[in-house]
Amino acid sequence: MTLDICEYVVKKGLKAGADEVEVYAAKEKELSVIFERNDVNIGKAHEMSGVGIRVFKNKSLGYSSVNSLSKSEVEKAVERAMKLANAAPPDKFNELPDKKPLQKIEGLYDNDSKNFSSEQALDHATRMFRTAKDYDKRITVDWCEFSATVGEDALMNSRGVEAGENDSTFTYVISGMARDGDEVSSMDYMFDGTHSVKEIAVEQVAKDFAERVVNSLGAKKIESFKGSVVLSPQTSEELIGSIIAYSSDANHVQKGASKFKGQMGKEVASGILTVKDDGTLPGGLGSSSFDREGLPHKPLTIIDKGVLSAYLYNTYTANKEGLASSSHASGNTRGPPTIGPTNFMVEPGKESWKDIVADVKKGILVTRFSGFPQMVSGDISGIVKGGWLIEDGALVKPVIETMIAGNIFELLKNISAISKERRKVMNFLMPYVRIDDVSVTGG
Repeated sequence: MTLDICEYVVKKGLKAGADEVEVYAAKEKELSVIFERNDVNIGKAHEMSGVGIRVFKNKSLGYSSVNSLSKSEVEKAVERAMKLANAAPPDKFNELPDKKPLQKIEGLYDNDSKNFSSEQALDHATRMFRTAKDYDKRITVDWCEFSATVGEDALMNSRGVEAGENDSTFTYVISGMARDGDEVSSMDYMFDGTHSVKEIAVEQVAKDFAERVVNSLGAKKIESFKGSVVLSPQTSEELIGSIIAYSSDANHVQKGASKFKGQMGKEVASGILTVKDDGTLPGGLGSSSFDREGLPHKPLTIIDKGVLSAYLYNTYTANKEGLASSSHASGNTRGPPTIGPTNFMVEPGKESWKDIVADVKKGILVTRFSGFPQMVSGDISGIVKGGWLIEDGALVKPVIETMIAGNIFELLKNISAISKERRKVMNFLMPYVRIDDVSVTGG
């Protein structure tokens, strides 16, 4: 159905006088159950649909969207897009991509998802909640959410691009703390997700969360020192993954809002760090057969053994440099394509995270960090909300009132170890990462 409406809109746009037309349509059903403050708070089921229409007239852009798949509504959206294009200034880089062969990505849609019910969603949410609560009576669950999204999207343009795909995604997250009398642990969370009904594993996520918050009870202040910091997968995503993804966005590079501007082919990190983005990963939460412009995804190495080797491009930013898009157009029906990662991952190392900790004379294991890095400068300053003091290779005690400060671009060059274990954090796949010579300030 979504491809049918796309074809209809392309014809309407060309008839209205557009030089080029692109239509992106999406339709999905979402079921979600939320436990908040130890009780069921929200249960919802709703269907959403929408169409985003991009037209070029004399290299001028017009865009309009509508939350409907009806022909009468999309016709009005075509008219709005044309009016905007006729009033907009021209930009010589405005151009749609040509058709390229698509390859089906396995593991993105489960036939069993068609009949996935609200009762099943409630059951998964309840089991996740109960597993955490039954682990230890001191645990308080502030937020526990299970979501199931089943849908289809399609894209078509006037240059022959035609793409459509079904998707089923199940995600689940739990957060909270442990309380023992007046003593309260750090707030923490765990996340996981899958495209397959049979692979849903809410109990394991709940157990991992429960174990971590209970173990963080009894946190103590520590003295300041300079040593090693071991980042958990969650904190690796916050402090390493997110800033590399931002800095490798070609739009940010071209606007001078990225530290990676002018660094192509140069060493930007430790030689043991390799970072990739791969929208073709079977079963990946960020995988799909095509990007927001209908181009096939392909694996891309962004940092190769410490050396910057690629930026993320959509067609517009690629045209500015006379290059081909890297197939990283991103977005939804509500606006023109932007740029974004798919499955963004740090390549694993050969050591276990426990062996990485065992090699630390004095340091800290950070499981949760409060303080986002400045994306352009890379400066970080924040509080360790969940962490353990490491002495002579052993986790000695949980810590409180501990601060880490520095510059992430400098710290990237001080990475000394990467674990073989990795964990999904949304569409990021991250390991434990050890960074040396970091200033840690105690309370």
